[in-house]
Amino acid sequence: MTAYPRGSEWRKWDLHVHTPASVLQSEFGKDWDGYVVTLFRRAIEENISVIGITDYYLPEGYEILRRDYLENSEKLKELFDEEAISAIKEIKVFPNIEFRLSKLVIGKERDLSWNRKVNYHVVLSDELAIEKINSDFISQIQFCFNASAGAELERRPLTKSNLEDLGRRLIAEHPEFDKYGNALFVGMMNASVDENELIKLLRNNTIFRDRHLVALPCDEDLSIVNWNSQGHMLRKSLIKQAHFIFSSNPNTAAFFLGGKDKVGFVREFGAVKACLWGSDAHCEGKLFKPDNNRHTWIKSDPTFEGLKQVIYDPSSRVVVQELSPQQKSSYQTIDRVRFVNKAGVGSFSESWIVLNPDLNTIIGGKSSGKSLLLYHIARSVNRDEVDSKVRLSKSSTYSGIELGDFEVLWSNGDISKLSDLEGKKPLTYIPQLYINHLAEEDGKEQLNSLVKDILLQSKGFREFSEFQEGVIISLGKEINSKVDYYFELRDKFKVLSKQSEEFGVKAAVVLEIDRLRQEIKSLREKSGFTEVEENWYKFLASRKATLEKRELVIGKIESAADKMVNISSTLLGSLINDFKEGLTSEVGLPYDSTYLANSLKLLEKKVGDAVVEFGLEIMARFNSIESSKARIALEYIDIDKKLQPLLIKITDQELLNLTIKKLNDEEVKLKFLNEILERQVSIKALGLECLEELAGLYSGRVCAYRDYAAEIDKPEYQFESGLDVSAVVEFNEDKFNEFLFSFDRRGSLEALLSGLLAPDGSFNFNLDSHAERVENIRAKIIKKHGVPLVRKGVEDIDLLKKLYSDCFYISYVVRYRDDDIATMSPGKRGLVLLNLILHLSNSSHPILIDQPEDNLDNRTIYDQLKDFVRQKKSSRQIIMVTHNANLVVAADAECVVVANQDGQQLNVDIDLPRFDYFSGGLECSFERTSDDGTLRNQGIRQHVCEILEGGVTAFKEREMKYGLKI
Repeated sequence: MTAYPRGSEWRKWDLHVHTPASVLQSEFGKDWDGYVVTLFRRAIEENISVIGITDYYLPEGYEILRRDYLENSEKLKELFDEEAISAIKEIKVFPNIEFRLSKLVIGKERDLSWNRKVNYHVVLSDELAIEKINSDFISQIQFCFNASAGAELERRPLTKSNLEDLGRRLIAEHPEFDKYGNALFVGMMNASVDENELIKLLRNNTIFRDRHLVALPCDEDLSIVNWNSQGHMLRKSLIKQAHFIFSSNPNTAAFFLGGKDKVGFVREFGAVKACLWGSDAHCEGKLFKPDNNRHTWIKSDPTFEGLKQVIYDPSSRVVVQELSPQQKSSYQTIDRVRFVNKAGVGSFSESWIVLNPDLNTIIGGKSSGKSLLLYHIARSVNRDEVDSKVRLSKSSTYSGIELGDFEVLWSNGDISKLSDLEGKKPLTYIPQLYINHLAEEDGKEQLNSLVKDILLQSKGFREFSEFQEGVIISLGKEINSKVDYYFELRDKFKVLSKQSEEFGVKAAVVLEIDRLRQEIKSLREKSGFTEVEENWYKFLASRKATLEKRELVIGKIESAADKMVNISSTLLGSLINDFKEGLTSEVGLPYDSTYLANSLKLLEKKVGDAVVEFGLEIMARFNSIESSKARIALEYIDIDKKLQPLLIKITDQELLNLTIKKLNDEEVKLKFLNEILERQVSIKALGLECLEELAGLYSGRVCAYRDYAAEIDKPEYQFESGLDVSAVVEFNEDKFNEFLFSFDRRGSLEALLSGLLAPDGSFNFNLDSHAERVENIRAKIIKKHGVPLVRKGVEDIDLLKKLYSDCFYISYVVRYRDDDIATMSPGKRGLVLLNLILHLSNSSHPILIDQPEDNLDNRTIYDQLKDFVRQKKSSRQIIMVTHNANLVVAADAECVVVANQDGQQLNVDIDLPRFDYFSGGLECSFERTSDDGTLRNQGIRQHVCEILEGGVTAFKEREMKYGLKI
C-alpha cells in the first residue's frame, strides 16, 4: 500500500475528465495512445494528483486506460520515459460514471432540452476490479426501454448492446435521430436511470458499500434559487442523497456549507456538503483547465479514503480556487525531524519523521516516546523557550536519554540541531502541567505576559503600549531626577546654614555694627570734626579706595593684553594646520591638487594677516590705558593733599582706623548673612516647588497606568470565541516592601502609612487615593514626624526613592462567556488558557503542546477545545501530544505520528530500534497485515482506534455527524 507519511496535504484533483470512449461528447478522436500521452503529460505539468476518468453509463474509457495502459508496463515504456512513468504511478485514477436520471429540473420552456435531465455521478474506488464494476453494478442497473398503453414500463439491464438496441429502435421510430449516425449515441442520449436503484445496488453489495460516492452536478446558483417552487422536494431529495456537489460557484459552495445559519441548513438538508469541480474535459485543450482556473484542492491522501474526507470535513478539506490553500511561509513550518543516535547506542530510529504544515498529533502507549519526541523537537529549535517552560511547569527534561543529536529540518531548508547551542528560532512550547501552572495563583505573571503578547499582535495596541510604557518610564526617570534635585537643594541649604554659623548670628552682628558706629562717632566728635568735614572725609576715603581698585584692574588688563598678543602668535601655526587638515579631509580633492594648494596658501595668508591685525589693535589700546593710569595718579595725589589737613584733626588716628576696619568687617559679615538668608529662602521655595512637582509626577504615573488599563477595554482589542479581556492596575507589594524593609520595625509603621496598611497587616490599596497617601507618607518623612527608626546605612534619599518607585503593574482579567477565569474550575481555566495561547496566531511560528486535554472531560474537548485547535491550525503549524481521540479525530489532524517503544507489543523484532515512529493521515486505513508487532502492519486509523480510548466512537461520531451513510 502506498504510504503518505506527511498525512493530509493540499493536492490538486480533477474528477471530471472524459476519454475518447465518451460517446455523447468527445473531441479526442480515436487515437488512444495520443490521448494517454497528452493526458498524463498535462497532468504532470499541472501537478494533478488524482484524475476521475469519466464515462457515460459504461466505464469503457476507464477500463481501456487501466487495462491497456496503467497495468501494461510494456505499453507505458513505449510511450514514456522512466521519469514520466514514475510520476504517472504517483497519480491516482478513479472511475467516474456519469448517468442521466429520469427526472427533469425545468425552468422556462426553452430549458426543455435533453441535457436538462439531471446528471448523476458515481465515483468508485480505484481498488475495485473493473470486472466487478461491470458485473455487479453496471449490468444490474435497469433503464427504461419501452412503454405501451396501460402497461408497466419495459426495463432492460444497462449494457452496451441494450443501449444500442434502444438507439436503433428510436431512430426507426423518429428518423430525425438518424442525423447522429450512431445507435449507441442515441441510446445513451435517451436512456435514463433511477437514482434510488443506483444507491440500492451500491449500498446492498458489500463490494461497493464503502467504495463509492455519489455526486450531484449543480449548474444553478442555489444561494438565490427559488425554493418555493414545485421543484423544491425534487431538488432537496437529490441534494440529501448526494455525498458532494459538482459546482464551482462560490455562492453555491457557501450555500452548501450552511451559509449564515448552519444549524438551520442541517435541519433542512440533513448535512453540509462540499463542492468539488473539474475540467469536464472533452478535448485536449480543456484537460485540467477548468473554467476561470477554479481548480479543486483536496487536503488528503490521494486515495479513495482521502476523497471521503471531504464528506466528514467539507469546510476544511476542500477548496475550489486557482492557487493552493497552503500558504504558510516555509521558514515557519517544520518539514521533518530525526534522532541521531550516540555512537555505539541505537535507541532511536534515525529515519526522518515527516510533519504536516498544519495539525500533527503524536499518539502512543505509555512511555512510548511521545513527549520525548516533542521535547527534543522544541529544544533543538529554541532551548531557552523550553528550559523556561520546563522550569515553570517542573516537567521532565529527559536528561537520562543517551542521544547523539537531534535534527529539525525546516521547510525552507534551514536545519536546527540540539547540539547547536547558539542557534535559535521562534517557537512556542507548552509542556505537560504548564497550563495547570498558569491556572494557579503563582502563574499570574505568566498569564499577564501571555495576554499582553496576544494584545501586542494588534498594531494599534502595540503603538499605544510602546507610547504609554515610554511615558511611564519617562515619568520614573523624572521622579528620580526630582528626588535627586530635592536632596541637592537640601545639601545646599545645609552648606549655607553651616556658612551662616561661621559668620555668627545676624542679630548679634547687627548690634555690633550699631556699637561700632557709635564708637566711631564718639572718636570723631572728640577730634573736633564738623558734620561737613566728616562727610567730606568719608567721600575722599571712599574715592581713594575706588582709585586703588581701578589701578589694580588696569594692571591686570595690561598683563592680559600682552599675553594675548604673544599667545595668538604662538597658536597661529597649529591653528592654520588644523584648519588646513580639516578642509583637505572634507572637500574631497586630491592632496596634490593645485587648486587645493593655492586655496590653502590663501587661507594661511588671510589668517596670518588677521592675527597680526588683531595684535596691532590690542597694542593700540595701551595709549588709552596709559592716559588712564596718569589721571589716576594725579587724582590720587590730589586726594592725599585734601585728606592731609583732615587727618591732622584726628587725635586718636590708630584707634579710629581700627574701629572703622572692625565696622567694615561686621558690615561684610552682615552682607554675607543677608545673602545666605536670601539664598536659603530661595532654596526653600525651590524645594517646596520640587515636592509639588514630585507629587504631580507621581499622580501622572497613576494616570498613565489608569489610561493603559482603560485602553484595553476598547472593542478592537477583544478576542474571538467568547473571550473578553480587560485590565486593572494592581499594587506591586513586593516592590513597596523594599520601602518598608528600610525601617527597623514593621509593627510601628501604621502611623506612617496613613491607612495604606490594614489592621491585619495587608495592604489597603486604592488607585484613586494612593497618590495622596504617598504624599502624606512623604510629608512625614520630610518632617521626621511619626517616622520609625530606619535601618543602618539607609538615608532619607533612599527612603524617598523607594517610596516613589514604580509599585504598579497591569493585571489582565480574562473572561470566557462572562465567566471570570479566576473563578473557573481548573479544567475550564486550562481550556481558556490554551485558547489564549492559540490566539498567538500572528506570530505564525510552530506551537508544540504536550497533552492539553489534562483536567478536561471528553465533552468539553469535543465541544470547545477541538474547535480552538481547528481554528488555529490553518494559520499555524501545531504539533501536539495527546491521549484523546477527539483531539485527533474531531480536530481532523492532518498527520498522526504513532510512537512505540520496543517491548510494548508482543513478538517484537529484536533488530528494531528501541523507539520508533510511524506517521500518516486519518484516511490511511488498512487492517493488520501481520502479527509481528511492528508499527507499520496496520493503518493510522487502526492505530488510533487501538491506542486512544474512544477512538472508534470518535470516528463514528465524525462520520455520522453529517447524517451520511457511505
